[in-house]
Amino acid sequence: GTVVTDVENWKFCPLGQADFVLIMFVLSAISPDKFAPIAALSRALLKPGGILLFRDYGRYDLAQLRFCQQRQASEISPNFYVRNDGTRAYYFTTDELREIFHDAGLEEVQNEYQERVITNRKREVTMSRRWIQAKFRRPG
Repeated sequence: GTVVTDVENWKFCPLGQADFVLIMFVLSAISPDKFAPIAALSRALLKPGGILLFRDYGRYDLAQLRFCQQRQASEISPNFYVRNDGTRAYYFTTDELREIFHDAGLEEVQNEYQERVITNRKREVTMSRRWIQAKFRRPG
C-alpha cells in the first residue's frame, strides 16, 4: 500500500526493505533544510540495489518565472517561494539533486530536465513547463 507520513515520524516500513521510494512533487514543498534528512531516510529505507524515483519542479519552470514577473508568490529564499494560498515551491537544478542524493549515499542513474509545451485551447495559451525526472540507486 501507499504510506504518507512526516519524515520525522517515520515508523511504517522497516529500514533496508523497500524496492523503491517515490518522491513526486513533494520535495519542492518542503523547506530546503529538510532535503538532506529526507534523502538520508530514503537511502535507509531502500534495500541494496533499490531505486529512488524522483520528479519535481525544474529551475526556470513557467510557474517560477510567473512568480518573479507577476508577484504571485513571495520568495522565502533563493528559488523557494510561498504562494498566495500558503503552499510552497522550490525549483531544483539537476546539479542540486545530484549533490543532495549523492551526499546521502545514492548513485545517480538518471537526472535530467523534462520540458513540455502545454496548450490550453480554450484560453489559447501555450505554457512551457519544466521539471526534473531522476533515478538514484542505493549501492550494493
